[in-house]
Amino acid sequence: MTITRYAQWSGIGLALLFLATGCAGSAGSAKHLVAGPEAETLARYTKVSLSTTAQGNAVAMTPADRERIAMLVAGKLVSLAPGRFATLAAAPTDEQTLTVTIAFTRYDEGSRFARFMLAGLGQIHIDAQVSLEDRLRDSVLGKSEVTKTFAWGGIYGGTTSIKDVEEGFAEAVAKVVLGQPI
Repeated sequence: MTITRYAQWSGIGLALLFLATGCAGSAGSAKHLVAGPEAETLARYTKVSLSTTAQGNAVAMTPADRERIAMLVAGKLVSLAPGRFATLAAAPTDEQTLTVTIAFTRYDEGSRFARFMLAGLGQIHIDAQVSLEDRLRDSVLGKSEVTKTFAWGGIYGGTTSIKDVEEGFAEAVAKVVLGQPI
């Protein structure tokens, strides 16, 4: 096999690797708006109550969209910290319950065609404010802005949907809830 042929196959292999592990599923980012709680503070909560709302540019989200993402967040909590929470659908006024509110502010599917034509066009965006609260004590433990953007182009950009990007967004929310770095 000549070096040129080897380089071509290596390039194809690298492209397939990017398709399999691309940034659509990688974790989003979080910016703390109210200082996040310490891990020791979060450790006292054995239950989680998740709720979602849509506001601003996310009002077009359906209840099914919000429920799907809440279920993804619950799944990420279980996979990132198995056994950490006894219940993921607890009553928000229980003293052991950490109440997590995901207030979506942007949910934009972008344009598949534009992403296919050129990277950076037709971007997918999911933004939300995530609040961690102790409802029994009526206190906000932390508030973060979580964002996930996808802007790849070409075939990968054209075949990626917002549902693919939701995985990375859910992982970022779960890490905020667990007090893990993102």
